[in-house]
Amino acid sequence: MLVRADGSLRYFSVRESARLQTFPDEFLFHGSWSETMRQLGNAVPVRLACVVGQDVARHLSVNA
Repeated sequence: MLVRADGSLRYFSVRESARLQTFPDEFLFHGSWSETMRQLGNAVPVRLACVVGQDVARHLSVNA
């Protein structure tokens, strides 16, 4: 949510929230706004998951 200079609020759209979580624009979300926002709030950012997965794979291949 954004707080404007005048004190009013503007909530992020689903797409804005998905971009903040690094979901690709082609990714489709289903359900109500509140359900989708809850899912996005619980999601691990895509790029973070990729970096962690690559690091785990690197450690597993080194120790194999």
